[in-house]
Amino acid sequence: MTATPETLAAVLIAAGALVAALRLLWRRRDARAAALAVLSLASGALLYLALFPPHLPVGGETLVVATAETPAGTRAGPGEKLVALPEAPALAGAERVPDLATALRRHRQVQRLRIVGRGLVARDREADAGLPVSFSPLPDLRGLVRLDPPADTPAGSVFALAGEAAGLAGGTAELLDPAGRRVDSRAIAPDGAFTLGSTARAPGLAFFTLRLRGADRKIVSDTPVPLRTLEAPEPLRVLLVGAPSPEAKYLRRWAEDSGIDLQSRLEAGGGVDLGDAGVRLDAATLRDLDVAIIDDRSLLAMGSGARATLASAVAGGLGVVIRMTAPATAASRESWRGLGLAVEGGGEVAAVSLPPLAADAEALAVQRGPGPEDVPAELNSFEDPAPELGSWQLRGGPALVPAVRDADGALLAGWQPRGQGRVAIWTLANSFALVLNGQAERYFQWWSDTVSAVARAEGAFRPDLPPLVYEGERIAICGLAGPARVTGADGKTVALVLDPDAGSRGCAAFWPQQAGVHGIAEDGRKDGGSFAFAVLPKGAVAGITARETAMATRRWAAAQSGQHDGEVPERRGPGWPWWLGCLLVSAALWFLERLWLARRDPT
Repeated sequence: MTATPETLAAVLIAAGALVAALRLLWRRRDARAAALAVLSLASGALLYLALFPPHLPVGGETLVVATAETPAGTRAGPGEKLVALPEAPALAGAERVPDLATALRRHRQVQRLRIVGRGLVARDREADAGLPVSFSPLPDLRGLVRLDPPADTPAGSVFALAGEAAGLAGGTAELLDPAGRRVDSRAIAPDGAFTLGSTARAPGLAFFTLRLRGADRKIVSDTPVPLRTLEAPEPLRVLLVGAPSPEAKYLRRWAEDSGIDLQSRLEAGGGVDLGDAGVRLDAATLRDLDVAIIDDRSLLAMGSGARATLASAVAGGLGVVIRMTAPATAASRESWRGLGLAVEGGGEVAAVSLPPLAADAEALAVQRGPGPEDVPAELNSFEDPAPELGSWQLRGGPALVPAVRDADGALLAGWQPRGQGRVAIWTLANSFALVLNGQAERYFQWWSDTVSAVARAEGAFRPDLPPLVYEGERIAICGLAGPARVTGADGKTVALVLDPDAGSRGCAAFWPQQAGVHGIAEDGRKDGGSFAFAVLPKGAVAGITARETAMATRRWAAAQSGQHDGEVPERRGPGWPWWLGCLLVSAALWFLERLWLARRDPT
């Protein structure tokens, strides 16, 4: 353990004072010598306190930070300092600062922060304040305060958007198409929530309008809502490889109902193939596929050359789902590892916990819709017991990404990346029992989730952006493979700089300076395609940004207070009182020592 300066000084001073006291008591053993010894010890203690004054709590000063829309009458109270960030209005007696970090550097003595106004913007929420923070957000602005925009929608499909309005009880929400025609209208719920929808038409980026009206039918706000309509996607091309079985039968039914282009190669033994004619498992066939579903026994029976061809196809982007039909062996796990799936275990079966299909019988009936007239209504009802299923237990560590879990969170299907492709493992034993027990919806959904997780990525350029982009607000653009650029609504181009800390995510920051349609293009792409996205004007989403800022500030304040709650900043007190006491005691010690001990005892 390394001695600190305080410890070293304390040892030296204590040793010196103790030696002096013992020396006095050694020379004379009477009351005067004892008094001088006490003064020696007191002098040493006062010298240490003079060198290292005790810590005292800071006086409790609070830094009041004014943000956007801070009330004009805001003043600093006793024990407070008022600073105003750039977003704050003019306030009497407020010190202007460019950001919160500057304010904290200028006022290091403060003990806590109090945020007033709408809250801190992202610029000031990135750092740790190191102090407890209090924040009481202002009431929501009247109008739109939350918007869940529609997801990218294929042409001809129905899309939906949801939102929340403040102060519009009894009002209505309307959706206008790009031509200004009303396509949907709903009453705003008492809690302010609403949901609207329509049909996506021509492929491309279009702007619908969300119009809010008050109870008096007057227009409160018109907000542009971007909708990206996708061209009808080509059906997934899936190859099913294995042996004839009930699982293969219901997988073919799932593919047919899902619009998947399924080819099969079902070997019954003896050279008999019950699948599609002419299906070969070679490089050319695999290059044209999106996903291959192979059972573990068929994979193990492949020759080394066929497995190498399959592994090469995975590295090039093919998705593979390995369907377990028996407990895993060392040989089967080795064949999986050759494709890029490294897992352990798989020899034990655990029961699968199935969640209810719906909240109640009525919800299940609505979810399923009207059934055929010749099927009894009591068949496959809500009260029917769930089938008993088992899954082989695998251990894959953090590299195994879950695709399907049961109600208890146990993994039923998961995948690992290999090059540009992915390899998944399906651990359910006899999952077709779901269909036989009236749970075809669950069976189809689980297989859809698994196949979608590993399907070959689309060739189109589709970076990741926030659902809504606001004018003047920083965003992160991810999914970039290399240098890229953004072309603004005015035609000006801005080069994007990839963040090295983002790693394989390929992210870059961008600050849109104006509203309108922007385009992202990657340098060096052979197709030369770009990705269009919309930037909403700041004034049109003032209520949304105000709420988002308030919620983010509240979370930031809670995190700061949780980290530093109960910590009282301290500083050393003044040293001059201890120096004065040390001098007085030392002077008294010197005077009394000369007075009492200078003369030799006459006896």
